[in-house]
Amino acid sequence: MKTTISILIFMLSVLSLSAERVIRVIYFQGPSDAPREAFLYGTTGNFAKVKLPRHNTSDEVVLPDSGEDFVLLPRELPPETLPPSNAPKVKIPIDWELSVLLVLSDSSNPVLPLKVQPINASDSVFGPGEIYWVNLTEIAIGGMVGDTKLVVSPRSVKITSSPKKERGDYRVLIDCVTPGESKRRWLVRQTWRHAPTARNIVFIQPLDPPRIASLYTVSFYE
Repeated sequence: MKTTISILIFMLSVLSLSAERVIRVIYFQGPSDAPREAFLYGTTGNFAKVKLPRHNTSDEVVLPDSGEDFVLLPRELPPETLPPSNAPKVKIPIDWELSVLLVLSDSSNPVLPLKVQPINASDSVFGPGEIYWVNLTEIAIGGMVGDTKLVVSPRSVKITSSPKKERGDYRVLIDCVTPGESKRRWLVRQTWRHAPTARNIVFIQPLDPPRIASLYTVSFYE
């Protein structure tokens, strides 16, 4: 009996490790001369060619191996060549079924001028209909998204649940607080459209004075 149980546990672990993990990529705010593609390498030397779109997420790409550690390179490596130690790195945990790789500019990296922040977009974490807020500013924002209260600290992320069950419109009322001020300023007074099957990423990005910030939404579907 114990032997049978051990075999079942082993088979389940093998199946879980062999399941395909997929990613989508977006190079948010990439400059006009930014690279449009890169090569994502795993520790086994296998790689996947990925697009780096600036305004939407890429199509789904299957990760090239089952590990957690990956690097991004500007070109394909010659056979039996190790990637540079200072190449942009990203860790994607084994149990992340779907990941979004948020790529941002990093002029200090000599291999590829970017850095990568992974987002767990698995159904159990960031599912269809939900909103993933990425605050790239030094201001705190807060307000109401439909009937859901929203508070996002500076330079942080937040996930909010679906604002509606069915397709339809909902109100978005968002204020912000700039550093050194206690008074709230209004940022958004809009009506947004909800699609139950869409995952939505909202970037809060800084603007030059006298404006404060703007919001940019990227949606993708399964």
